[in-house]
Amino acid sequence: MSYYYLIINGINQVNQEDYQAILSLFSEMMYRPSFKLETENLIIIAEMKEDISFYDVISNTNQEFYLNLSLYESIEFQTIEELLKDLKNKSSILEFNTVYLNEKILIYNRFKPIFDEKTRQEMLKEFYYDQEFLHMIKVFLEKNQNSSEASKALYLHRNTLNNRIEKFYKITGYDLRKFEDAALIYIIVKDC
Repeated sequence: MSYYYLIINGINQVNQEDYQAILSLFSEMMYRPSFKLETENLIIIAEMKEDISFYDVISNTNQEFYLNLSLYESIEFQTIEELLKDLKNKSSILEFNTVYLNEKILIYNRFKPIFDEKTRQEMLKEFYYDQEFLHMIKVFLEKNQNSSEASKALYLHRNTLNNRIEKFYKITGYDLRKFEDAALIYIIVKDC
């Protein structure tokens, strides 16, 4: 059995009727959830993680109810004790400055300050100001470096995409087809 939790921040701004609707929504989506209200956070602990995009859930909830809620989604834990320990740690350090957070986003955010603007400019060279090119890189990396899938998502011919990736390599020295280079560049372009 595995466990995970969600923290919904900003719940104190929700009226009672909308609060009940949110509880009902999460009750239907999650397996055996338990709810705990702490000042401005609603903490939900559930068993067996479902294949649900909680980013979409919180975004749609905000639109539906005209709210400004944020959600943190934990990783899975094997015991409830591990979960409670992590929950205690995360509750004290989480900054809800975006609609959705998870462990990967928190890790990216820790690395992000290492790459100041000067470093980013040095790494990206002439592509630093080319938002369209940086978006192309981001999509390519988010499609697991699969040029067929990325070219479809970008509405580009696959050869065009591969030529641009090669051009990026020749100018910057970072080969997006290699994991080590791709990981560094993704941290830089993730928010583009």
